[in-house]
Amino acid sequence: MFGARKRIGYISPSVLELVPFDFYRFAPQGVGLVGVTCNIDNWTQEHFDRALGQVKEAAAYLGARGVDYIVHGGGPLVVARGKGYEDLIINDIATVAKVPATTGVRSGIAALRRVGAHRIAIASPYPEWHNAALSAYLTAHGFEIVHAEGKDLPFKDMQNLPPTDIHAFAGSVLDRAGRCDALYLPCPQWQAAQVVDAIERERALPVVCYTHANFFAAFHTLGINDVIRGHGRLLASLSEAR
Repeated sequence: MFGARKRIGYISPSVLELVPFDFYRFAPQGVGLVGVTCNIDNWTQEHFDRALGQVKEAAAYLGARGVDYIVHGGGPLVVARGKGYEDLIINDIATVAKVPATTGVRSGIAALRRVGAHRIAIASPYPEWHNAALSAYLTAHGFEIVHAEGKDLPFKDMQNLPPTDIHAFAGSVLDRAGRCDALYLPCPQWQAAQVVDAIERERALPVVCYTHANFFAAFHTLGINDVIRGHGRLLASLSEAR
């Protein structure tokens, strides 16, 4: 039965496309995804503000649908508001939905700390201005960003970049970064989750992608510690709590 164990709500700024695809590749049996979208279609501040204005309504709706946890996707929206905004949005969601919550930024930070990373390389689909904002945000939270590079993909084309191209791009970023503790692959709208395990095996380095980090946070909070193999170190570490 769908969601027989737990139901995880997801608020997406844009179309729900790759998130469900990736989620059901690694989610334990009986854990379901319940998503809503704010339907933005550009990188502009106007679109970011519009999506953030819908968060409380979306959270209340998901709470009424009986979810056990809510993830707010959309790192650029939160990062653009500066350090500490993740606390405000999590509090708003938890207050109206009456369930625990996280944001992509909060779960990414927690995941990087989980794998013991301090010196971070970032490979993203983002434009340069957002890479700079994300780097500053992570720096404000105590990380050292050794290199950050984006593909500057059009907003509605991110999902079309093949995993093989992401794999090659991530490898080139690591080559230019030099010594680092982990690679961070932000954004759920490109197919980065599919290359995490391969890069870790090739580079002997932790790789944290946005989607894995979000659902690791949900699974961990909800006590879901099933064995998950083939999707990288972060998700594999869930079973260590057994």
